[in-house]
Amino acid sequence: MVNGDSAEIVVPATIDAIEQVAMYLEEFLEKTEVPMMEATRIQLAVEEAVTNVVMHGYDDSGGDVLIRLESSPAQIAITIIDAGAAFDPTTIPPPDVTADLDHRKIGGLGVHLIRSVMDEVRYARERDQNKLTLIKNITSG
Repeated sequence: MVNGDSAEIVVPATIDAIEQVAMYLEEFLEKTEVPMMEATRIQLAVEEAVTNVVMHGYDDSGGDVLIRLESSPAQIAITIIDAGAAFDPTTIPPPDVTADLDHRKIGGLGVHLIRSVMDEVRYARERDQNKLTLIKNITSG
């Protein structure tokens, strides 16, 4: 992203840190004047992704999560980096949301939600770290 704002925050991979990330992201989105509807979608996706890292990424030893925020007039990119267990959410098949509730597979809806509200989801495993990038195109007005 060129000619935009950027920020980053490092938090422990704990339940309590999710709220800290949410508040930090909300301030960034307000500062960069992202329209409310798109900001809400971005917040929902980021909170889900960070929750997944907290709940599934680390074993009892714990670790940190780095959230990097970048904006341009046309786009917001959020990169979530952790050193937890390798997990590529882009390989998860879409859930069958048409099956009745008694026959649906448990799990997978968080990744589905992230894909549904973001315009692009990228994953890479670099230097023993998960790097998940969520991109939202910003419409004017």
